[in-house]
Amino acid sequence: MLSTAEPPVQIPLIRIVESDDIHLSEQSDIVWFELLQHLDWKQFLPIAIEYYESLWRFNQDQAREREQRVAPADAFKPETETQASFRLVMERATMGAPASFIEPPPQQAPDPVHVDTAAIRPGHVPFRIAGRAPKCFFAMFKAFMGMAVRGRVPEPEEVSDELLSNPGYARTCGFTIPKSHQAYRQSDIPGLRKLQQFDQIMTQNGLWQKSAHSQVADNLKRGRLRPDDTVVHDTTHYPAFSSMRTVELPVKEVAPKDEGTIKQPKRKSHPKSTKNCRCKDRANCSHPWVSADPGAGTVVKSGGQMHWAHKASTLSFSQQEMILDAVAMTDAASHDSNSLVPHIERIRRLHTALRITRVLDDSAADDPELKKKLKLDFNIELLVSPNPRGRKPIKKDLPRGIDHISSAATPVCSQGFPFDFLGCRHASSHFLFRAPLNERGKPVCEGCPKKPVCCRAASLVRQIAVPFQRLPWIDPEFPQISRRFRKAIARRTVIERIHKLMKYDYGDERLTKRGNKAFQARLDKTLLAMHLVVASP
Repeated sequence: MLSTAEPPVQIPLIRIVESDDIHLSEQSDIVWFELLQHLDWKQFLPIAIEYYESLWRFNQDQAREREQRVAPADAFKPETETQASFRLVMERATMGAPASFIEPPPQQAPDPVHVDTAAIRPGHVPFRIAGRAPKCFFAMFKAFMGMAVRGRVPEPEEVSDELLSNPGYARTCGFTIPKSHQAYRQSDIPGLRKLQQFDQIMTQNGLWQKSAHSQVADNLKRGRLRPDDTVVHDTTHYPAFSSMRTVELPVKEVAPKDEGTIKQPKRKSHPKSTKNCRCKDRANCSHPWVSADPGAGTVVKSGGQMHWAHKASTLSFSQQEMILDAVAMTDAASHDSNSLVPHIERIRRLHTALRITRVLDDSAADDPELKKKLKLDFNIELLVSPNPRGRKPIKKDLPRGIDHISSAATPVCSQGFPFDFLGCRHASSHFLFRAPLNERGKPVCEGCPKKPVCCRAASLVRQIAVPFQRLPWIDPEFPQISRRFRKAIARRTVIERIHKLMKYDYGDERLTKRGNKAFQARLDKTLLAMHLVVASP
């Protein structure tokens, strides 16, 4: 149980202010300096306590893990690399394995037993009987977040370079400049190895994710974000920091699909298999084969473009360019629509006060079963642009003068003019369309050579009615071809601008680590940095 009482702190009688700090404070366009100086450390105190407790466990586990990696274990019949590749491929969500399509949330941490929670604050770390005192959590936390706010990659190598080359940045984070004639000081700038260890502990224990969720919840609670009952969902990909190999799969080992008897592919792109051991004969040792880059897969975009990458599912409000949540997908080759339902469940657990009634998504989510599930399970309306999905134009049994009805449900006359949607006649179950107007505001039927064949004698413009059953993919209650629908779905593009901010303005889309946990940590750092900027004065 955490103590809410704050220990008495002696206010420093003398505070030294460097000249370059004064210069930074006077620059109104420098966001990171004021943000780091006024960071509310009390909000992240639970994260700091969990970090120090995880650091203690990490140091205890290191020795045991070294022994396990070095000591060989006997096995009667070890698994070959080829067999391991088949097993790892079959465990992927795209192959029908019972796995979640998004990364599961971090587990609840046990109560701290090795950390004095009352003594932790910026500049003060838990007491150690033996060994060096650990580096301050808040200083290293600021060092990573300051890089993301500045548009730099928040990774240990970049952070270390900036701390060593920019004394003003190091002081703002809370570090002191090391001196060669002095002994070790806990407050000195940490080395690259310590920064890598800090990032590893934060990643493995989901502390970056908990920090981001805490800041998002605080922004919602304090009104810095305007809650909206309409959210936008989409996916985005980051190029993977690994290479791809192709695995040949026997037909009998390929999981059958749920729908129809579709012939399964015999080749599957997959990361390389490796072992986390130091055995001399790795091919025959009993340590398990694992994927070198879990979560990476082939992402297929429009136009047949294929990328070896990691994929993330994102949610945002429809009226603000601010990301609400981002989560890594367990298999980048999964269809985009597979992440929508689990992500909605996740966001409802994280922020119970939100009331979501509508979701905007792209045409990949144009699935009647998906719309039905969202409506029944969450009472949420799903709006997506119609996806042709190979749908062919309708050319038979059409009204006179109509050449065809396109796959987008737009009638086109024999002169090539697409008709405008008027509305629905529910009494007779028909969609109503009318010929468009020309640049002078007159009907295109005026002066058309086909008018005597198409229009009635007293009619000035051609108007047709199409039965509902001829266009089953169009919802008569909220037609996807209506102006009202187009106005609502136009707000979906906000997620595209957010993706640009995430991948270029708050870091870089190029990953420098492998695995979904590292990818999730990158997403959490970006999410946290964006919401820290919102909370900054």
